[in-house]
Amino acid sequence: MLVLALVSAVILQDAPVAYPPTPQQFRGRTSGFVQGTLNVAAGERATLRLNADGTYDLVGVDRIAVGDVLPPAEGSTGTINGAEAGTLRFGLHARQDIGSVLKVENGQTQGLGYAGYVVRYVGGQARGPEATSVCTVPPGMVTYEHWPEPVIQVVVGGLRRSDDTVPTCPPHRDAAPTVAEDALSPEGERLGRYSTLFALCEPYYAVDLAAGRRLADDFVRRSTEAGWTSQRRASAYARGRDLERAEVGVSMDRTGVTRQAARRHLRDLYPRLKTRCQDLAQQVPGSVSDVEAGNLRLDAAARRYR
Repeated sequence: MLVLALVSAVILQDAPVAYPPTPQQFRGRTSGFVQGTLNVAAGERATLRLNADGTYDLVGVDRIAVGDVLPPAEGSTGTINGAEAGTLRFGLHARQDIGSVLKVENGQTQGLGYAGYVVRYVGGQARGPEATSVCTVPPGMVTYEHWPEPVIQVVVGGLRRSDDTVPTCPPHRDAAPTVAEDALSPEGERLGRYSTLFALCEPYYAVDLAAGRRLADDFVRRSTEAGWTSQRRASAYARGRDLERAEVGVSMDRTGVTRQAARRHLRDLYPRLKTRCQDLAQQVPGSVSDVEAGNLRLDAAARRYR
């Protein structure tokens, strides 16, 4: 039963929160360049410089925000390509509403072709690397690669010259989903999100797990009729839980975090949690009662860290 498998939701007072890691905070995932293969970790941007003999060196790794990989807003006059002359920049980040984005900036005088592989975060585990479709990047241009799910690492290999004057993209590698999968997968992920919110909101709001059970039981019935297995349902739920934790900002397994940094993290977390609990109350009627009282309790908790 989905709701019976809810994670515990205790917000610690003076220490990091103990939850599975978000894609941007996955332990041991850092950008690096080894024997011509570049590993780009989520939340980082790696810069390569082209040598005279055609090889590359890794010259820098920067921590970035999600806005650093997003296309410019309509009407923007800002610079899109920030790569210095003779360099390439690969930046990877993710956000719940946009998915995962790899921004590739080409500052070379020649075009770039490469092979791409992704490591996805599914059901609390890293899956891959698996081959993915990527576009060529003409000189001085920028491309954006996109995946709807959490991608914690992109592996770039086979760097080569390309003579394309416009980005050329091969057919997408993912198999087309069936009609049933296309309809039910987002719903399964949404239930995974709800299960996480029930647990996270419960310490502050009056939540009714029966409302969640009714949704879960109905989904089990309909997905079973569509041929889904229990493992497939569990995978969809897990994807939703991962996305919701990342949306709220829940994290764990972070070593070397100071008390000051933990308090700063909680200051950011509480307002997002408040918004998501309000969303749950609207999206699942009857799931949350005494919303105003819960808001006051969350506000009081947040004030302790101001």
